[in-house]
Amino acid sequence: MIRTARDLDSFGELATHISRYSPTEIEQFGLHSNYGASTYTKAAKQLKETNRFESLVEATFTAVYALFRNTVPLPEPVKDHYRLSYDAGPAATDFSDDARQFALYNLVEDLVEIVVENLDLQRSTNQSRDLRSLLGIFAHAAYTNTSIENYHRTARHSFDLDSAFAGSTVREHIDDLHLWQIEEMFDEINQALLEYIIKSGVVSKPVMISYDLTDVQSLGLEEYDEMFLTEDGRWRFASLSFTDSALEFSFGLRLLKSEAQRARVLKNFLRNLTSMVDVKLFMADRGFDGTEDIEACQAFVPGQWVICAQDYSDNSDDRRGDDYARLREKINAGGTAVLQRTGYEDLHPPVRMIGYSGASENADSPDPMRAFYTDISVPRDDEEREQLITKTNFRYNQRGKIESLFRMAKNKFDVSTDTDKPARKAFYFHISVLFYNLYNIVNTVPSPQHGLEFNTTQKELLGVIQNLAFNGPTRPDALNYRFDHS
Repeated sequence: MIRTARDLDSFGELATHISRYSPTEIEQFGLHSNYGASTYTKAAKQLKETNRFESLVEATFTAVYALFRNTVPLPEPVKDHYRLSYDAGPAATDFSDDARQFALYNLVEDLVEIVVENLDLQRSTNQSRDLRSLLGIFAHAAYTNTSIENYHRTARHSFDLDSAFAGSTVREHIDDLHLWQIEEMFDEINQALLEYIIKSGVVSKPVMISYDLTDVQSLGLEEYDEMFLTEDGRWRFASLSFTDSALEFSFGLRLLKSEAQRARVLKNFLRNLTSMVDVKLFMADRGFDGTEDIEACQAFVPGQWVICAQDYSDNSDDRRGDDYARLREKINAGGTAVLQRTGYEDLHPPVRMIGYSGASENADSPDPMRAFYTDISVPRDDEEREQLITKTNFRYNQRGKIESLFRMAKNKFDVSTDTDKPARKAFYFHISVLFYNLYNIVNTVPSPQHGLEFNTTQKELLGVIQNLAFNGPTRPDALNYRFDHS
């Protein structure tokens, strides 16, 4: 019946059909006659064509709302036998706040358990309860914009911190890890979270992926390990991320010693990612057009990658120098063009350049123009070729979502703690990106027990993580003292 709900024409049609019943009849099912728009409704053509629509409306309405609204989860054998998925569920906004919160905590608890299972900080001596507190400490730091060094001072008024790490203990545990151990640990966390997402059915088709670098500002410490810093004193990270309409998610993160590492990092990222999901299109920004970058793309996402090209015409020593200029001469305003031979003549399959002009057809110049290096197969038919290049150009707009990832990780989920040690800095930024991932999962993957789809905020998520990690808020000491002496 829940599966049938996906085939209904619209929520309005369903509500209209149900509205002819009396309020008393509707209340017998624990329902109400009017609800807001929901997220599980789809076309009803099949049902109507087979004359099944009318007979199933009441049953579907009852199944979806009576079960979900009364917080009754589907039995696993039933869900598996009928290949049901909770992405058929209604929006969480259709429910009371208590029911919504119950489902939200169930979902976040699932995610917290996945993180803690893969969080390896002196696990032989620390219990899971202690490791859970680590998430609470960093969530509190991000929520209150205070360093983890001082979290105890403010958090103790709201939470029981008896089993929580001290700020100094967190530092000591991080310092016991090498940079590669930190990266490996968070890789395992992110891959476990991705497996959870895939199991939910949210990622059922090939996805779009982006690769980019970001610089993280230091907070004014004078002495740094210059090996890991840019010329202007910032930390440089590389990230491979889902920038798909179905999901935004950072799959991998690396603190780089230099940009020379990026191609090797990209190969490792793509090797792991393509073992888990199919890639529709891999996208990289200008500057990622080195031979090793392209070789990584050809090895792991052949025929499914584009790298935005830049104009090297001012550099006579660069073999790509005239690629952009030659394409620009071929393209008409408002049109598309292909350059079959480029400066990468020694690479196979051949690397070509495609271009799209965003100008109006009667303009004097093709600018604004985008050009891409790629090995995507280009049709011979003019119309098909133009459609392909146009579609690729607009798909590339999704790459901008990786900028949102960096911006939110640095601002909304920043753990407000600086350091002069590369391993610590990598751990802190990994945590910020982890919070970003959890935020997107909560807003993408329906609740496992109730099928609700959420639209949470960063602050709400950080608050829920704190409550789960610290085993719920407690009554402040001052209030306890008042009750004890009243």
